[in-house]
Amino acid sequence: MNEYAWVGSRWWKFDFHAHTPASEDYGKGPNQAILKQRTPEDWLLDYMRAGIDCVAITDHNSGAWIDRLKEALRTLEEENHPDFRPIYLFPGVELTVNGGVHILVILEPQKGTSDIDTLLGTANFLGTKGSSETCTQSSFIDIAKKVVELGGIVIPAHVDQPNGIFHEFSGITLEQVLNSNCISAIEVYDPSYCKPQLYIDKKLSWTEVLGSDAHHPSGPKSPGSHFTWVKMEKPSLEGLRLALLDGPLSIKRSDNFSGNPNDHSPLFIEEIEVSNARYMGQGNTFKVRFNPWLNAIIGGRGTGKSTLIEFLRLALQRKQEIPETLKGDFEKYYKAYQSREEDGLLTNNTLIKVLYQKDKTRFRIQWNQNNNIASIEQEQQDGTWVNTTGDIIQRFPVRIYSQKQIFELARDPHSLLKIIDEAPEVDYHTWEEQWREERTRYLSLCARAREIEAGLAGEIRLKGEFEDTKRKLELFEKLGHANVLKIYHRRLRQRHGLEKWEGSWAKTGNLIRSIAREIIPPLVEDNLFEPGDSLERNILDEIGKISERLKAIAQKIEELAAEADRIWNEWLQIKTGSIWMKSVEEAEAKYKELTDKLKEQGVNNPDDYSMLVKRLQDLEDRIKDLDLRRRNLEDIQNQKTQSKARLIELRRELTERRKRFLNNVLRDNPYVQIEVIPYAAKETVEKELREILGRESGFERDIGSIDGEGLLGQISWENPEAGIEIIKNQIRCIATGQACDYEAKDSRFINYLQKRPPETFDHLDCWFPEDSLEVRYSTTSNGSDFRSIREGSPGQKTAALLAFLFLYGDEPIILDQPEDDLDNQLIYNLIVTQLRKIKHNRQVIVVTHNANIVVNGDAEYVVSLFVINGQTYKRCEGSLQKEKVRNEICDIMEGGRDAFKLRYRRITIGNE
Repeated sequence: MNEYAWVGSRWWKFDFHAHTPASEDYGKGPNQAILKQRTPEDWLLDYMRAGIDCVAITDHNSGAWIDRLKEALRTLEEENHPDFRPIYLFPGVELTVNGGVHILVILEPQKGTSDIDTLLGTANFLGTKGSSETCTQSSFIDIAKKVVELGGIVIPAHVDQPNGIFHEFSGITLEQVLNSNCISAIEVYDPSYCKPQLYIDKKLSWTEVLGSDAHHPSGPKSPGSHFTWVKMEKPSLEGLRLALLDGPLSIKRSDNFSGNPNDHSPLFIEEIEVSNARYMGQGNTFKVRFNPWLNAIIGGRGTGKSTLIEFLRLALQRKQEIPETLKGDFEKYYKAYQSREEDGLLTNNTLIKVLYQKDKTRFRIQWNQNNNIASIEQEQQDGTWVNTTGDIIQRFPVRIYSQKQIFELARDPHSLLKIIDEAPEVDYHTWEEQWREERTRYLSLCARAREIEAGLAGEIRLKGEFEDTKRKLELFEKLGHANVLKIYHRRLRQRHGLEKWEGSWAKTGNLIRSIAREIIPPLVEDNLFEPGDSLERNILDEIGKISERLKAIAQKIEELAAEADRIWNEWLQIKTGSIWMKSVEEAEAKYKELTDKLKEQGVNNPDDYSMLVKRLQDLEDRIKDLDLRRRNLEDIQNQKTQSKARLIELRRELTERRKRFLNNVLRDNPYVQIEVIPYAAKETVEKELREILGRESGFERDIGSIDGEGLLGQISWENPEAGIEIIKNQIRCIATGQACDYEAKDSRFINYLQKRPPETFDHLDCWFPEDSLEVRYSTTSNGSDFRSIREGSPGQKTAALLAFLFLYGDEPIILDQPEDDLDNQLIYNLIVTQLRKIKHNRQVIVVTHNANIVVNGDAEYVVSLFVINGQTYKRCEGSLQKEKVRNEICDIMEGGRDAFKLRYRRITIGNE
């Protein structure tokens, strides 16, 4: 059994057929004498260690050990035996009836040995108790009737084996047995056993169970080797009877079911507490607990069912998921009333707490008006609660839908797309991060390209000035002093280049020293280790050794820095004493002499030559820089091309993720098909384009509409991706005055585009309209006759969307009256069948007025609400096995008694 003892139904391991040493053939074999001496405690521990929850004590024609086992069970519990686990004992007997057939009789757990003795007397058993060799004088039919009158359960034993009804009976005798209405189930060993033709002709489908028929503590038929999973709220004879009547929904044989049916989603809501709301939790806290599978909240109109759901939405911060068109309908649930005339359902003191289990850890999510309490608390192993942080939406996933929300999803595909994007298989948030990063990169590249292009615009002017300056210098050189001027010009350029080279490595020593400082790690914090502890002293010593080794490396690096300084100083000495440096000094001296002569020759400004030389050098550097910029521009343009291709690839990838997810989820689904149509969100494409162009209205003839004229009217919705690219190119051509295959109808539109900043067209490059969804539904369960959801009634639209919403995810799903607008066929074919499937993988909480959802959906837990003096209370709660719950369903729900008749014979057994 799971550690968490949840409310409502669960599955129990039930051994329907177990023998004790009270049966003569117990331990049959060479060690029988020893095995017959086993104690009741030993026998019980066999079943406890095997993980059995319930066991029927069915000795051959005897109940001798029943009371002894009950006493031994109390002893084991009181002694707190290490192997003790709770186990439920069902008194019973394996009767050998007239004709040699064995039947299992199971009685109330409160019954004892004397009750079995009474039954044996009633059955006219005169043989040896514990022996299977003698039989009752009464017939199978008579005994079965007697057992039912005593409130017991009749199960023919091993029907497909010797002493079984199908093996021993035939003809009229078998027909009488098959006509009996006293049989609750049959024990079948071989699930592939072919039943007698008479059984088949009568179209019987008795529930088949499996027991160990254990006569030994070990071996192929030992305790725990064969059993049946039985779904009950708490083991009882009535719960067992209803489970057997229920059949496959409540019975699973161990030979055709692997795993543990008690497994459930790791995410589920355990309970909600409401204090001091307007109509709920005044005076005493209102609390509702939940089962990890299917929970139904029922009650008359106005009893607070929807309020409870909306309080869950409020605490779990799912208000933003309500469509804008519906927010007015939900406002009262989230508003504190100030006067009787106001419709708010909260007060200033309302407190809501939700217990949420996640991966076997309990969290408490809290909400109040003042937001002055911890939003999230986590339970510790000792049962205390501590504050923890995080985003409630991200940490505690849940889906909450009202019928109106579902209808809005059918009407607005974009809302449905948001739900699809939340699926882990789509992982929209990760995709969006990649998209934003690439989009930012593309826009940045566009801006850098324009910056470089702006600088390149002056290239022609610079080259013209360079040629003019060069000619002026040539005039100076023609004065007969060309050689002096040329040498001076050359040495000046050499000195300029040499200084740039020196600047590139002059600080090498300092750079190396900074590396030496960085590799020495900081000291370990003093308070982390105790030097007196030998274990910790050892690691401290090792840390010290590593630090010393790193210091040694740093010292070597310092030596390299010093070496770099020496190289710099040596270079300065080499340069200063070099022949080249002397030639520079000589060129400068001759240049000075030349300028003095030029002054004597009447040159108005002899310094012009020096200025021209420097200007020529500057122009030459700037032209080289432009060449480098042009190469950078080419590289950036290539990066832009790659980035745009990556944007296109990412956008296509999102569409493909959506397609793959829907294909996986809806594969072979008979009720709904959803197709992703790339870039085809007609509802938003005009708005998106206008936002990019910065024009909310106007230019209708040129911007156009999806079904009209203009640019948007050109899109072929059979291939919208290509149509969008055509529009982008046409807008750019209009803005730049280039010829294109679209002729603007309004000259003001041309002027407007030509005045738009260049960033507008960068954003246009990144524009890819949203995908659209084509939803089709079928009203049949055979997957035929699919039609567009736009053609469906409100109920059919709701049905189709529910079919999808049910299919994926393991987070809790909460539904408020999903059956509204649905006919009974859709309710049963769609909701009921889907709920049976999904509840094993995710928790479902449903508010409903329709008994088919509760009864035929096999709700594990039902809560019925009612109102007294304006306050909501629970009238009853529990599983469908509780008579009060069944009566409540019949009394207040639409189709209550009919729903029971459709699914069970329960209604007659529990209520007549």
